Amino acid sequence: MDLTWNLDALYTSFNSEKFKGDMELLNKHIENLNDWSAKNMKDTNNATSKIQEFLNLYNEYKSVYCCLYSYAELTSCSDNSNMEAMNVLDDIEYKNSLVIDSFVKFNKWLISLNNIDELIDTSPTLIEYRFYLKELILQSKYLLNENEELLIAKMQSTGSKAWQRLYMELTSTILVDIDIEGESKKVALSELRNMAYKKDEFLRKTAYYAEEEVCKRISKASAACLNGISGEALTIYDMRGYKSPLEKVLMVSRMDYETLNVMLSAIKESLPIFHEYYHKKAEGLGHKVCLPFYDIFAPMGDANTKISYSDARDLIVSSFRIFSQELADFAKKVFDSRWIDAEPRTGKGNYGLTVDIFPIEESRIIANFTGEYCDVGVLAHEIGHAYHSYCLRNEKMLNTDYPTPIAETASIFCETIVNNALLNILPTNEGFSILEKSISDAGYYIVDFYARYIFENKLFERRKLGQLSVEELNELMLNCMEEAYGDSIDTETIHPYMWMNKVGYYLSGNEFLNFPYSFGVLFSKGLYAEYIKNGEAFVSQYNNFLSATSKNNIVDSAKIIDIDVHSIEFWRNALNLIQKDIEVFVSGV
Repeated sequence: MDLTWNLDALYTSFNSEKFKGDMELLNKHIENLNDWSAKNMKDTNNATSKIQEFLNLYNEYKSVYCCLYSYAELTSCSDNSNMEAMNVLDDIEYKNSLVIDSFVKFNKWLISLNNIDELIDTSPTLIEYRFYLKELILQSKYLLNENEELLIAKMQSTGSKAWQRLYMELTSTILVDIDIEGESKKVALSELRNMAYKKDEFLRKTAYYAEEEVCKRISKASAACLNGISGEALTIYDMRGYKSPLEKVLMVSRMDYETLNVMLSAIKESLPIFHEYYHKKAEGLGHKVCLPFYDIFAPMGDANTKISYSDARDLIVSSFRIFSQELADFAKKVFDSRWIDAEPRTGKGNYGLTVDIFPIEESRIIANFTGEYCDVGVLAHEIGHAYHSYCLRNEKMLNTDYPTPIAETASIFCETIVNNALLNILPTNEGFSILEKSISDAGYYIVDFYARYIFENKLFERRKLGQLSVEELNELMLNCMEEAYGDSIDTETIHPYMWMNKVGYYLSGNEFLNFPYSFGVLFSKGLYAEYIKNGEAFVSQYNNFLSATSKNNIVDSAKIIDIDVHSIEFWRNALNLIQKDIEVFVSGV
């Protein structure tokens, strides 16, 4: 099977007539949107018609923009040295800034209407956009005037987004010499990090300290990137009236403080459970006291079987079929239509990513398939993202946005389906490895991300006082890691540059990409428990839940499947499922 994707449904190249035509069409949509806004936002006469016209124009613009941006982003992510793709991304982002003025005018005009609910109720079209419009009104109080928002958008292209691109280039192109089986090789940072999952302890340790060395080489530049991005975020969010970047993230995540605080309280309670796992893992790997950090992702058990890409496809499709035929058919389409770029190569980031392209009702997935069974779970995870967007295929472009915590729920739910199927079909030794990997992943998303959440909170507090040096960032990161991992990890082995190996810190406008993943793990555990309890009856309920996530906040979305996210018992019960896995692991070591 071909491990590279096919992007032809979008464009064949930046020089294709279709791409050039859509760039011209984008300019036309920008012109139409701006001309219309200048003429129609002067008064509130015929308000219902004006709202409908704006939404139609904005939908048309966003649809073309989505296709163009997705193609450039996908091309860039699959080859970070592709300067043409980066330049096109710059151009598209600049063009997007040209509609900021119209968007802000519409938002300001919208909140001037004192009868918005009555207007919505009189129009079937506006009823469809009720949630979207109410969200705009809620967020409008944090908008500056048109000129200020336009200035911010333009300056970000040479500010935080430029810092983001520099970080991406630094971490994806730097090479390091490492001895592998007696042969010196030059490998990328992503390849070093992949070695953390290898069976060879010497290789894991060698790669880990090589990563520390290469991080040290680019630490000053990375610190500049982090200071630039976080400093800009603080400035902009303060100007807009947010209490903190966290308040902004919770708002766009459609998540309230109560949900976050209850979940974090349950996580903090559960840390000793994970500490027990890490201590037992240390014992199983032959360490006397606690686990060296270079062994935190070390595979356990006797599993050494490789799996082909085609067999991985068949395994995912058959596992999904246990849940529903629709999910299985969708996964088969993903593979058969070559939506996945699974080939590992230099210049390609070491992460999984799904880009949803709603105008063509397709997605594209980036992964690195090396033939390990853990790669099967990664593929299932990303297909889960794509399935979520598939469930929203009948929505207009403006009604397809859903919050990150819920997005991670859909992906981890699919990953759980596959992992549980693997436990049932693999031999005991292979099954033990899958179980341990599942616990390891849960520990990463819960314990490690708890540390990173604490770090980001403290980073923003400290950044208010000025820029942080490499040494200060190192100390802050180590303190947060120690708080989360306790005495289960040999803290002397935690290299101090962990703030450099989490891409979320460097994604402009995407702060706190940590607790949403913890939410996703635990919420998906709760969902899976409901599936086990209710069987086939849960399938349609689950699809209805995914379809509703773009038009509801998290509290209301959860109610569709009878879950109260304000209840600490829900989070404790989800963590108890992980605890049961840990108990099985401990008894088997």
